[in-house]
Amino acid sequence: MCVPHQGILRLVTDPGFLAVRPDDVFLHFAPVAFDASTFEIWSALLNGCRLVVAPPGDITPTDLAAFIRKNQITVAWLTAGLFHAMVESGTQNLRGLRHLVAGGDVLSAAHVDRALGELPQTTLTNGYGPTENTTFTACHTFTGPVADGPVPIGRPIGGTTVHLLDDAYEPVPDGEVGRLYAAGLGLAHGYLNAPGLTAERFVPNPFSDVPGARMYDTGDLARRRPDGTLEFHGRADQQVKIRGFRIEPGEIEAALRAHPEITDAAVVAQPASDTERRLTAYYVSEEVVTTAELRRDLGRGLPAYMIPALFVRLDALPLNSNGKVDRARLAAMPRPERPEMISEYRPPATEMETWLTELWADFMGFSPVGVDDDFFELGGHSLMAARITGEISAEYDVNVPPVAFYEHPTIDELAAYLTTLTTDPESDGTRAG
Repeated sequence: MCVPHQGILRLVTDPGFLAVRPDDVFLHFAPVAFDASTFEIWSALLNGCRLVVAPPGDITPTDLAAFIRKNQITVAWLTAGLFHAMVESGTQNLRGLRHLVAGGDVLSAAHVDRALGELPQTTLTNGYGPTENTTFTACHTFTGPVADGPVPIGRPIGGTTVHLLDDAYEPVPDGEVGRLYAAGLGLAHGYLNAPGLTAERFVPNPFSDVPGARMYDTGDLARRRPDGTLEFHGRADQQVKIRGFRIEPGEIEAALRAHPEITDAAVVAQPASDTERRLTAYYVSEEVVTTAELRRDLGRGLPAYMIPALFVRLDALPLNSNGKVDRARLAAMPRPERPEMISEYRPPATEMETWLTELWADFMGFSPVGVDDDFFELGGHSLMAARITGEISAEYDVNVPPVAFYEHPTIDELAAYLTTLTTDPESDGTRAG
């Protein structure tokens, strides 16, 4: 993605949603390949503020909170998933922040309202926008509870305009849902070495008097409230966001169809909890292919965040009345049973193993979980590991680092490790209290 300097300048110099102070300390937590890093890095450096780089690797909400306190961070950006996890682990973990921006996916109204109620000294902003318009397109700073309504994405930031259009590129009336197009100083030049895709997504802007002006088709649906703020209403195409990453299911489906035993495939996003979604791959084959083999095969050509959490074999993909794959029906399929694993199912034998299997099942979204099942083969990921370790630490009064899931990836191994922590204070874990 080729982003102009002016796109970053309009993001960090008087953008309208953040008034930077000379004594602010910014947290640099996002990977540099993630567009939010432009906000973190340049908001600090171009405003003469201090930037503190978070340590590499996975980090628990508790450890991140300690890092924020130790370095007196005042401004931070968190993905929606991490924001939810931090709130769930206790809003005291966010105290000390002057301004918190969260986004990358849909925020939960319940988590927003809890943060607003328990962190009166912290300004909370919902940041919305695709990379193609330099990180943020619209932002909403909360002044009161969201309650039962959708969480607003706010108004366009400085130097940005937004158009909600119908299929004929005509503006939709206020209150009606339209396709969101972004324009202004944040617009990227286009996709590197992809002129065809650039021309498809960056289209002429009929609402500008500037010759050659363009606007970006986000593919998102939104509506404008009477007060002028915007509400996000999902995607117009199949593109989804998982843990802040924008994903084209078609890329995963193509990779699955390249497997010699798979004849067809469809990938959909399904709820994994009240605040998170997971990718589920439905595939057609004569015989079941193990989850481990599919994850290994996809991992050769796709990044980890694009590997589905679940793989489900079907005799055929369901079709709608138009003869196309019925993705709505797939997305609404009930909670699946335990996926096909290399290991045979072995039930828990102790009270601790039973508690751990139930905890994993709650996070994974299916059951049963066997004590020999591999956490990552089941679809676990680093953020889930961080949230589960928080639950374990609270239940057993020990500090369990997320790296424990890499070293002890099964219930059997994790229970043995946890037993050591709870019986040997001199081990590599310490009492939380």
